[in-house]
Amino acid sequence: MQDMERSNYYIELQMYCRGRYMTIASFDRNSCEKIVHELFDELHGDPQASDLRRLRINLLLNDTENLKTQLRSIHCTLDENTKIIIKKTFRAVNFD
Repeated sequence: MQDMERSNYYIELQMYCRGRYMTIASFDRNSCEKIVHELFDELHGDPQASDLRRLRINLLLNDTENLKTQLRSIHCTLDENTKIIIKKTFRAVNFD
C-alpha cells in the first residue's frame, strides 16, 4: 500500500457553552489532506450559527506551531454528523 502524504490540515469540533465555543475534539493534524477534505465535504450543516445548532466544525490549516488558519466552518447538531465522523475515523485508523 502506498503511503499517503501527511498534511497540516485537520478538523476541530467545538461546542457552544456558556457564551463561547469550547474545543471538544479534533480529527488528526497529521492525516492525509485528501481524507480531511473528504470528511469535511461529507458533513451536514449551515455556515450560520443558530440556537438549535450548538456544534461548530472547523476545517483548519496549521501553518506553524503557533498559527492556525480557519478555512471553512459549519454549524450543526451532533445528530447530523456523528455517523459520518465515526465511519471516516474508523476507516482512517484501520487503513492508515
